[in-house]
Amino acid sequence: MELEYNFPIDARPYEKIADKLNLSENYVINRVKDLIDNEIVKRVGMYVNFRAKGMEGALVAADIPLDGLEKYRKMSLGIRELTHNFIRNHPKYNVWLVIKAESREKLNGNIERLMEEAGARDYVILYSKKNLKLSVKYDIIKGISWSKSEGIPDKIPTADEIGISKELLKYLSMPLPINERPFMEIAKKFGYSEEDLIELINDLKKIHVIKDYGATLNGEKVGIKDNAMLLINTENEEYSCIKIAEELYEATHVVLRESNKPWDYLCYCMLHGKDKKVINEAARHAINITGAKSYMLLYSLDNLKPGIVM
Repeated sequence: MELEYNFPIDARPYEKIADKLNLSENYVINRVKDLIDNEIVKRVGMYVNFRAKGMEGALVAADIPLDGLEKYRKMSLGIRELTHNFIRNHPKYNVWLVIKAESREKLNGNIERLMEEAGARDYVILYSKKNLKLSVKYDIIKGISWSKSEGIPDKIPTADEIGISKELLKYLSMPLPINERPFMEIAKKFGYSEEDLIELINDLKKIHVIKDYGATLNGEKVGIKDNAMLLINTENEEYSCIKIAEELYEATHVVLRESNKPWDYLCYCMLHGKDKKVINEAARHAINITGAKSYMLLYSLDNLKPGIVM
């Protein structure tokens, strides 16, 4: 949990952690390598907001026939921009995926082609209108996802607006090497000193270009067995989504969406827990603070693209 919640933005982060926990730096580095080798930690690094890369994103709910699921699954494995690919317990739409592209036009075209090839009988595109929270942190003592909001940005600036290269953002998206100086290689590649790169990362974090900094845990390996997508229908979707982002600490992703067809559930969040009981309790809290008219709580039945971290 120290790796998740308090990983330092520092030239020697493992030394900082070692000092805090009264351990040696070498022990901490070797322990983290063991955790990765045993698939308990997926990666150590940061998420770069897709909007900073000039991309568009959408959640797609699809009705794919059972006899077409295996074909679809194999296709999805080859699409890097397709993530969070689950079968969920919705009465009509059994497949729920997240996909990104360089423009809304290209995104629509990619989704249309994928749905046609998969033999989808129907689908709904829920575009990402505003990302209000992204923080996938698991409190393994409480047995549930848990983190406070770091504030809600009005707009995510692009790489061009910031004045940095998209190539640098691409490298920052990758897992950090597990060694004494994990930022050294990136700094050298892009002509920064370690200190200047670390200052830039801090600045990017403040403007929400960088989110979810630290270790990403494998929920299954630490007792977080269930996940559910909560979609709510309220009088004021943006206000309700802000309430969830600010007050529902159990929510990992909170997104305000817009749809390509009539759809009442435009405020979306994800919940992860050791069992359905803790997730249901968090969902009830969300309903209470938003005064939702109705909601859908869709549990994951199968992960069609496991191990993906984007």
